[in-house]
Amino acid sequence: MTISKAILACVAASAMALGFDGDTFAAKFESLPKVVKETAKAHMGNAFPMSIGSAQSEQGWNYQINTKLDGKYHNLVIDESGKLVAVKDETDYASVPAAAKATIEKQGANLKIMKVEKVTEGDQVSYGAVIKNEALGTLVQVSVGPDGTLRSKK
Repeated sequence: MTISKAILACVAASAMALGFDGDTFAAKFESLPKVVKETAKAHMGNAFPMSIGSAQSEQGWNYQINTKLDGKYHNLVIDESGKLVAVKDETDYASVPAAAKATIEKQGANLKIMKVEKVTEGDQVSYGAVIKNEALGTLVQVSVGPDGTLRSKK
């Protein structure tokens, strides 16, 4: 019982520290470069803000603004110059074009679709899927064009 109480106390203390560190969406949003904030505001619409992440690419910094729209994620990827690089929208498998579905399903037997997203990069659309091979217990990420072209598999 003493160990359980100690663990519970540590978890509670950690949660309180996270809650009071000023690391809120609003604080992170305000610390973004001005051009990134402007692009995000222009493309968020009625989406509910969730979190912000950043990663450095060969071209510079990219910022991902993670939001929820109509109960599904709607994520914006914006580069440091304020250019909208990509929009990643959670989607239903039923809305994926037939050719793209066929390619996803060809990735192996015993598949379980874990997540599907529509990725829009400029005028290019692709569909990303995280699939689980039930027999092997492994996860695979695929990116497929609307015409069924396999773009990547990890």
